[in-house]
Amino acid sequence: MQVLHWNAGIYMDEKVKKKPKKYRRLVRKKKLVKGCYCITLPANEKNCMDIYSSREFWFRYNEKRNLEIIGLAANKIGVVEILGQMVCDITKAFGEMNAQNVRAYFKGFCE
Repeated sequence: MQVLHWNAGIYMDEKVKKKPKKYRRLVRKKKLVKGCYCITLPANEKNCMDIYSSREFWFRYNEKRNLEIIGLAANKIGVVEILGQMVCDITKAFGEMNAQNVRAYFKGFCE
């Protein structure tokens, strides 16, 4: 069973904002969504964030991981837009962009 955690401070592109429940359901149920992308907290300490096509969640390898989704976009352009916004917001909050600051930024939405 796939374990996905949706951060309360999730960033979404304009298309996803119109129907967020629909996109979450499609990702959770492993439905074929052409071009849907999820941004998650990093799997290792060297990355700031990881980007997955929703199709990658079909693989058993990803089912065993506790992934926390911090961004959801309907296409590649949307991913670039929300990544840019995330970088600006995190840099504004902490003064620099790194993996620790990304985790700290999104941890603030959980509490």
